Amino acid sequence: MSLLELRNLSGGYDPIQIFSHIDLTIEAGESIGFFGPNGHGKSTLMKTISGVLAPWTGDVIFDGQRMNRVGDRGSRRWRNFNYDVVTRRRMDPKTVARAGLIHVPEGNLLFPEMTVAETLAIAPIAGRGRGDEAHQLELVHALFPRLRERLKSKIRFLSGGERQMVAISVGLMGNPKLMILDEPTLGLSPKLRQELCQAVGQIKASGVPLILIDQDVTFLTELIDRLYLFDHGRISRKLEKSEIPSHDDLMAMLFGDHAA
Repeated sequence: MSLLELRNLSGGYDPIQIFSHIDLTIEAGESIGFFGPNGHGKSTLMKTISGVLAPWTGDVIFDGQRMNRVGDRGSRRWRNFNYDVVTRRRMDPKTVARAGLIHVPEGNLLFPEMTVAETLAIAPIAGRGRGDEAHQLELVHALFPRLRERLKSKIRFLSGGERQMVAISVGLMGNPKLMILDEPTLGLSPKLRQELCQAVGQIKASGVPLILIDQDVTFLTELIDRLYLFDHGRISRKLEKSEIPSHDDLMAMLFGDHAA
């Protein structure tokens, strides 16, 4: 049985469709990567997979369970009316997280007035019943020993790298069966980027499959079994690990030989 299956998935931000007709399968134990230009729909696709955005059409099947209601999205004729008040969403992000599909979005979206300890304390709600919270916390402390020193600090007082450590730790505390990491090292210094890359490698080695978005091809290649090139809201090419070329060659595939 596949771990994750996307069937003819389409979505976006009403009224603009961002991606369309995505078919993808991840088998148990596999990790995949996405590479492509910024602004072409990778993050929107990830938000739809995790239910933050409801899919317009198609299905998300995770660990044998359909995450979305059957049928296409209904027409939203009046733009200023909040349909979610009176209609059930096609997909509930809480259901997705409790099933074990954990999304760590780009930009470490955390509550600034909460401390690190408070943030880590509420994170296991998503994974309750699937694992040992104490074990997950030990894993977090082993991966990010710096957070032990910052447990009483409010999120707003942390550096960008420390906030990203907390964001990934929140995902781990949910005891994921599959973790989506969207640009986990974006905007970090080279030293912190290297630390985060090593931590992500350890997460993969611990047995957590990944969907990883990053612009560093070398980083992706070290961690994934398959790479998807994504542009203009479509998967334009699928590359097995042995087929992944250099960054310049990937850019040429996306934009033509002049890009390299």
